[in-house]
Amino acid sequence: MNPSDTTADLLHKLGSDLVRKRALLIDRYPNARSTLRTMLSSIGITTVHTAGTSAEVLRQVKANSFDIILSDYQLEDGRDGQQLLDELRQQHLVRLATVFMIVTSERTYHNVVSVAELAPDDYLIKPFTADELRGRLLRAVYKKQFLAAVFDHLDNGAYAQALLACDRLLGQDSGFLMDLLRCKGEILNVLGRPADAQVVYQQVLAQRVLPWARMGLAIAHRNQQQLAEAETLGQSLVEDFPDFTAAYDFLAEVREEMGNLAEAQAVLLQAAAKSPNNASRQRLVGDLAVRNNDLQTAEKAYGRVLDRRRGSTLSNVDDYTNLSRVLLDRGQTDGAHKITAQLRRDWRGSKQGELAALVMETLCANREGNPAKAQETVEQALQLSQVLKEAGKGSLLSQALTLDLAQACLATGKEEEARDIFR
Repeated sequence: MNPSDTTADLLHKLGSDLVRKRALLIDRYPNARSTLRTMLSSIGITTVHTAGTSAEVLRQVKANSFDIILSDYQLEDGRDGQQLLDELRQQHLVRLATVFMIVTSERTYHNVVSVAELAPDDYLIKPFTADELRGRLLRAVYKKQFLAAVFDHLDNGAYAQALLACDRLLGQDSGFLMDLLRCKGEILNVLGRPADAQVVYQQVLAQRVLPWARMGLAIAHRNQQQLAEAETLGQSLVEDFPDFTAAYDFLAEVREEMGNLAEAQAVLLQAAAKSPNNASRQRLVGDLAVRNNDLQTAEKAYGRVLDRRRGSTLSNVDDYTNLSRVLLDRGQTDGAHKITAQLRRDWRGSKQGELAALVMETLCANREGNPAKAQETVEQALQLSQVLKEAGKGSLLSQALTLDLAQACLATGKEEEARDIFR
C-alpha cells in the first residue's frame, strides 16, 4: 500500500483485489452455504470452497490456503465458530493473514468477541446485505495488509523480525495502534523480555481497560516469577470478565506453580463449566484431578474428552488411555477393557493405536491377577514399539504412552526393558 493513497484509492484497489481471494464458507445448512456463495460471487469472490462439518473444515484448510474464512457461529457438533477459530490458530492451520469472520444471529455476540483470547477479525449479524459483507471484508483485508509484515514473520516463528516490523508500523499513523501494541506485548513475552512487555501493557491499560492487556501483564509478571502479582491479576480477570475463559486457564497454571493444586483444579472446573465442549480444557481438568487424586472428577473429564474427540481428526490415543488408566485406578477393570476395545476398533490398522491397546491390556491383566496374559501382551507391545522405532516413528509415542509402557514393563518384572525405554 502506498502511504499517499487516499481512502477512496485504497478501497478501490482492495475491491479489485477481492476477485483474487480464495474463500471458505462454513455452515451446517447447504442452503445457507449456497446463499452466502451467491453473495460472495456478487462482490467478485468466485473461488469459494464450502464445508458443513468441522472434519471437512480441517480437510479443506490442510489442502488449501485461504484468504477469507466465513464461519457460522453454530456448528454441527455442538462446537461453535469461536472454538473452531481457536483450534485452527493454535494448530497453525491457517495463516495469521487469513481473514476469519463469524456469521451469527446472536445479537449479543459482541459480548463473546470482547473477551475472546483469539477473536475473529469481524462478525456479521444476520440478516445482512452483500454491500455490508463487502464493506466488512474490505476493512478486514485492509487491516491484514497493513499488518502483513508482522504476520508473515510470526507465521515463520521469526519473532525478532516481527518485533522490528511492529516497531516500524508503530511509527506510522494508522488506526491500528492497539492491534500493534497487542502484537508487540505478545512478542516481547515470547522473546523472554517480560519487563519490556510489562511496559507495553501498562501503556495500553493507562488508556483503556482491555482484558487481553491485563492478561498480557499477568503473563509478564509470571515470566518474571512474580507469581503473587500474576495470581492477583488473574483473579481480577475472572471476576471482571467472567466469560474470558483463557484467564481461568492462566490462573489455574499460576496456582499450580504455587503448589495450590486444589485451588487450581477449582478454577479450571469453573472454566470447564462455561465451555463444556472444549476438549483441551477438559483434558487439563482430568490431568490436574489425577494429580489431586480426585479420580471421579478425572473420569468425568477424560470421558468428555473422548466423547468430543472420538471419530474426529483431532482424536488421540491418549484420550482413550487416560480414561482407561483412571478406570483401572478406580478398580473398574471392565470399564477399562471396554475403552481399550473402543481404542482398538477406532484405530484399526494403526500401529500406534495397537501399541496403546496392548499396553492397556497388560495393565488390565496385571490388575486382574493374570500374569500369563500380561506377559503375552507386554511382549507384543515391546516388539511393536521396536518396529515403530526402527521405522523412524518412535515420536508417535506420546510421553503418557511411553510412561504407560514403562509401567507395564515394571508390572511384569521387566525392569531392564523399563529402563531401556528412557535411554
